[in-house]
Amino acid sequence: MTASSLQTPALTPKRVRVKPSLFSEASGKTAAFALNFKARGSALYSVGGRKFCKQLPAGASKLFCTEDGTLFVWTGSALIAGGNTFPLSEAPLDVLSFSGEAGKEYYALTSSGLVCLGEGAVSGAPAGSAAAFFGERLFIASGETLFYSAPLAPKDWTQSADGAGSVVLPSVGGNILKLLPDRGRLLLFRERGVTALSAPGDFLGFEAEELPCAVEGLMPSSVARCGSRVLFCSKEGIFSLKGETLSRLSGCGEERIAFQRGVSAVSAGERYYAAVTLKDGEKCILEIEGEGAALYRLEAESLAGGKFRFLKEGSLYALDEEAAGDKEAVLELPLSTFGLFKVRYLNALLIEGEGLFRAELRAEPCAGAPMPAPRFVRGRAGEEVRLNPPMRGSAFALKVRFLSAGAKLSAVTLTLREGKA
Repeated sequence: MTASSLQTPALTPKRVRVKPSLFSEASGKTAAFALNFKARGSALYSVGGRKFCKQLPAGASKLFCTEDGTLFVWTGSALIAGGNTFPLSEAPLDVLSFSGEAGKEYYALTSSGLVCLGEGAVSGAPAGSAAAFFGERLFIASGETLFYSAPLAPKDWTQSADGAGSVVLPSVGGNILKLLPDRGRLLLFRERGVTALSAPGDFLGFEAEELPCAVEGLMPSSVARCGSRVLFCSKEGIFSLKGETLSRLSGCGEERIAFQRGVSAVSAGERYYAAVTLKDGEKCILEIEGEGAALYRLEAESLAGGKFRFLKEGSLYALDEEAAGDKEAVLELPLSTFGLFKVRYLNALLIEGEGLFRAELRAEPCAGAPMPAPRFVRGRAGEEVRLNPPMRGSAFALKVRFLSAGAKLSAVTLTLREGKA
């Protein structure tokens, strides 16, 4: 056989344009996992900045925001709000506000009982795991029992026909872990489910209904009401409860979240913010708004709702989407064949958008070939970066890290040559 008779397999040039969609597929777009990116219109923009609010008192370890918007800081020995300090002998489980005839009052629930801040322990009040004001009464949950104060009198726990009392609510859902008023009912979040309680002024009219919400390992710290729905997490994932309809949320990066490491959450209007840990150990803040979501590469030691703020190393911060994040914005596109042929050569990469980037390219080996090493390239969005030599494989995956603030990514274009093996 002469050299002139050798046949070189024909390779067809091809350009593939991929539009990413955060966490879930969309019409004409490919699902991508991202950190410090947020969808705005048809593009993804880098976010993840934080704004310093103020230095908190020494020992600050947990934040509480009451119904009236007052921010309390737990320091290990006291609750502090503004210029007021309220010593406590143990850490509060919850802090609540109440508007009574004498003005505004604040209460802290501890594992030992109820404390009226500025006055002391409330006589006769039970200890419990959760508390909430609802229907003119203060409710405290302990195990499967729900205690309630006299109407409009959170300090009055004298049991009587028209005063304080208690009701036992046994359920396969287990113990009550969290109480949350929601549209004319009191939701009792349990270890494995949810009970809805209607509680008119007359205790004889209390009605409890088990909602179809069988979940395992419900996390009370993750429960937050966001507009017309309540969001919460369990060891199984993220759930939405709207009315009596329970649905599991997807498309918010949940497949990368290690739910078994715990989740704490608050709401800011209709936005849900949760401190989560990813499966690789990185701590992030998850934001869910409507059908969209974002994962900020920010670590929070405690969260406060209302106007969202978080605690980190003794300081109070708020989100600042326009500021540069402490860590890079990262977007991952999964392995894709981009066609039907078995052999491909990746010649060039074009990131459509703005900003400086570093890209990691990985290839699935062709049949019989060893696993190729990943390739790394740097460039500027809008300018094509050529690979020399081209990268050979049967499918390609891409991870893009933006090195500058204000980055934007709308699409990725790959220049390929492909043919038969």
